[in-house]
Amino acid sequence: MMFQDEVCMGGKANGALLRQQIEAIMPQQQPIVIDFEGLSLITQGFCDEFLGPILAHNGQDILRQIKFKNCSDGVQAAILSTAHRFLSDAQSISH
Repeated sequence: MMFQDEVCMGGKANGALLRQQIEAIMPQQQPIVIDFEGLSLITQGFCDEFLGPILAHNGQDILRQIKFKNCSDGVQAAILSTAHRFLSDAQSISH
């Protein structure tokens, strides 16, 4: 998956669209590569909406199936923040 002609990606609606695309191919494609080339920033809302529910439903093992490529510092920070929050929340619920 790639982002074309974008420098910053934001919005919960855009995040939900990406999540739906990922969920549609998860059963048949491994690994799933999300290429952030040319994208310097994603908003936290976008990241929470695309990655958060995937982590909440599948746990951290899903990160073996999803690969993030060409992440700028800003993109990486948003992904790590979302992963930390959603995985911490899931662990606190299961204990």
